[in-house]
Amino acid sequence: MKKFLTSAALILLLIPLAGCNQVKARAKFREGNAEYRNESYVKALEKFQEGLELDPGSSQVWRSVGLAALALYKPGVETAQNKEYGEIAGTAFQNYLNDHPDDTKIREYLLTTLVNTKQYDKALAYLDQRAQEAPAEANDIRNLKISILTTSGRLEDAWRIVQQGSGPGQAESFFRVAATAWNESYNNPSLDSVTRAKYVDLGLDAVDRAVKAKKDYFEAMVYYNLLYREKAKLQTDANLRAEYTAKAEDWRGRAQALRQKTLEAEKKAAANAPKPAA
Repeated sequence: MKKFLTSAALILLLIPLAGCNQVKARAKFREGNAEYRNESYVKALEKFQEGLELDPGSSQVWRSVGLAALALYKPGVETAQNKEYGEIAGTAFQNYLNDHPDDTKIREYLLTTLVNTKQYDKALAYLDQRAQEAPAEANDIRNLKISILTTSGRLEDAWRIVQQGSGPGQAESFFRVAATAWNESYNNPSLDSVTRAKYVDLGLDAVDRAVKAKKDYFEAMVYYNLLYREKAKLQTDANLRAEYTAKAEDWRGRAQALRQKTLEAEKKAAANAPKPAA
């Protein structure tokens, strides 16, 4: 009996302690909000974090932590401090979404933060989780995964996903892979000739499907030209080099003709448009 009373007394002591911590936490959150409004983001972040240490159950405050850290993060700045802000923002948004999964704005912030900070695996893992939570968003999620994979240079993974898809947006997905393939071939000096050739052929396959899927796809025609020029550069046989250069010129001409046709149509539409009343 004595032991039971001691345990019960301990519980009764902890209840007011927890309540006291919540009161202190709310004070910290109010201070953080004030600092955030004054654009004192470092102080705001500190106050929010201190409040969460006192009251971890206030999951909605993770949103404020993420926004404060995101305000401090500068894309493209490669410093340890900046990287830390990016990681804090990503983790905070993820923690918030665990309890508030329908906040679309924070979902956008989370993915943007993870991609900007090159936390690609975390971004893909979140999208896989989201796909299970919201099957109706499967097509949008697939397109986001393709975008992240191409951004991170994982071209073959992106290509596998693109080939599994169908419906609206498929032409754009093919084009995105083609553009990435050209960029890797043209701008990545570390590629060996075998990998470069594989990327160029993959890009040509993708751009061919893009042109077939979407009529008068000007951007795809441009990349048909660019990819054939990359293929020509890889040839040691003069005849093959000339053949691929000729194909590049053909697609360049088609793109120019389509562009001219579009411009003429726009001029005609403008000329025939109703004139505003005097």
